[in-house]
Amino acid sequence: MYDRGPQLQAVFIFLLVLCVVTVALRCYTMAFIVKRLGVEDWLAIVALILYVVYTSFALLSVKYGTGRHLAAVPPEDRPVAFMWRHFATIVYIVISTLTKFIVGLLLLRICSHIRWMKIFIWVMLVVVGVYNAFYFFLDIFSAQPVEYYWLRFAPNPPPGHVNDTKFAIIPTFIASILNIIVDWALAILPMILLWKAKMDRRTKISVIIVLTIGSIASVATIVRLPYASQLLQNDEYLYNFTDFAIWSTVEIGLALSASSLATLRPLFRKLKILSSTQGHGISHQNGDGKPHSYGRLGRQSAQLAPHADLESPQAIHDATPHAIYGHRIQGSGRRKWEDPESASESEICMVNLRTN
Repeated sequence: MYDRGPQLQAVFIFLLVLCVVTVALRCYTMAFIVKRLGVEDWLAIVALILYVVYTSFALLSVKYGTGRHLAAVPPEDRPVAFMWRHFATIVYIVISTLTKFIVGLLLLRICSHIRWMKIFIWVMLVVVGVYNAFYFFLDIFSAQPVEYYWLRFAPNPPPGHVNDTKFAIIPTFIASILNIIVDWALAILPMILLWKAKMDRRTKISVIIVLTIGSIASVATIVRLPYASQLLQNDEYLYNFTDFAIWSTVEIGLALSASSLATLRPLFRKLKILSSTQGHGISHQNGDGKPHSYGRLGRQSAQLAPHADLESPQAIHDATPHAIYGHRIQGSGRRKWEDPESASESEICMVNLRTN
């Protein structure tokens, strides 16, 4: 009989390796190149730890029968497989929520000077956070008692009852649709933010791609939706869950790895993987509303640190304090500061790109 367990194992292990590598590179970039670990970076570390837990649960579920037809699974292994599958699903919900906050907090750091965008992002994060918290507890207490959710498949099941299956399917569809909306909203916001930035078109497109790469995960969410109906097919509950499990894993794996890739531009520049043949400068708003340009690199007294990545708004926010450290930035009507840490979030984020 056809066994899809090896297929599941390959997906789980491949995406785990991808997440470990990308998050590790993210931590190296932020800690040693940008020299700042933000809240979103710590959340990425927490999400990676949970992803390791998720993969462990998923692999144990495969070991005991997920991906196989019931006839090929010993009766005593069926509830064990379902138990580990249930635990993996609970952890999946947490990781899915964290990835939204990782991207959202990154954008909040970039657009801290744009009030409507900050409010919009916070509303999205609160909505997805509250709903996924509800979905989390709904999934935990799918049966009374809780352990009956998997022990019902034991040769001699104990007394208990589970929630109506449709009551579980509908929240799953709502959570998926909500995640898709939030993913695409977080993908579109950087485009709006950069549309009027003073960059050449090629640079602008490359930055938008970097900042919106996390939306790739929403494609997996869309593909996953039709397979949710498989949860209704209890006659082969271990085999029929395979496609849903694969696309759920792809969704959170890509979300975590892609959100980390979006922060690696300073590393790529340091390794000269992404090199620019054009000079760039910084345009700073003076108190009178007129931009004060520091012009092409090397043409003005405000020298930038070697790791300053002027092509990425994230790097502008994160690397600018280090890039201007020890130099006095001033403009008509704007206060001076020697230590960039004294600059407010909005002042730092008002530093724009300019191509001469």
